[in-house]
Amino acid sequence: MIKVVDMGYQFVNVGGFEADRPEGSGDYLFLYLRCPTEVCLEGEYKWHPAGTYVIFEKGAPQIYRKRDAHFINDWIHFDFDCYDEYFEKLGVPLNTPLTLQNNAEIIEMTSSLLIEYFSSSTDHETVMAEKADELFCKFAELYHFSNNYSTKMNNYRAAFTDLRHKILNRQYCPDNLDETARRMNLSVSYFQHLYKGFFGNSIHKDIIRARIEQAAQLLKNTDRSISEIARLCGYDNVEHFSRSFKKYKGSSPRNYRKEEA
Repeated sequence: MIKVVDMGYQFVNVGGFEADRPEGSGDYLFLYLRCPTEVCLEGEYKWHPAGTYVIFEKGAPQIYRKRDAHFINDWIHFDFDCYDEYFEKLGVPLNTPLTLQNNAEIIEMTSSLLIEYFSSSTDHETVMAEKADELFCKFAELYHFSNNYSTKMNNYRAAFTDLRHKILNRQYCPDNLDETARRMNLSVSYFQHLYKGFFGNSIHKDIIRARIEQAAQLLKNTDRSISEIARLCGYDNVEHFSRSFKKYKGSSPRNYRKEEA
């Protein structure tokens, strides 16, 4: 299990900063540089641009500096109950400057991890471990994607990620894929191919998932009738809604409401 020891997000060191830890910090460090920074690796300082990541392994020197202006960074100090070649299995090099063509998902996940870091829930440690694991797995996915695909394909991924976020949060539900694909200057078939390639799931399944999750919340938290909930969630036919709901949730809307009461 991953244990987050300490972390900062968009942390500003006024007037610059210098880290000089020849033997590391006693744990692992996930560092994101939000400004150009000198990093010393293999005994030599080199400038690295904003947007650079470094994952320092436990015991490795952590030496970096920015002596002018402000130093802004995200950082996560963490450790493992049992390391078991975690990053080697993910295929992510340690003690190496890394960049992603699009890191919006990592930024969002780091922010979410910080919110949980200051939480005092009873299952806090477990949630932190799960969120940290998700972050590093996503980082590995985006790192390999950046290395294997063009900038254009990465730009598509950013647009698709934003679209999926809106669908799953019920901010947008396309009536048909023709219009959605046309907005991205893609054919419907290629749009569907990219969506499934990026997320391992079809857009149709994500739309249904979002509808069912919305329906579940309405069943638990309101007294609206099942037919009204079906209509609000995009279903013209109550029987069709009930079949879809039972498929995803394991019980009918009526029984689900009773179980969650």
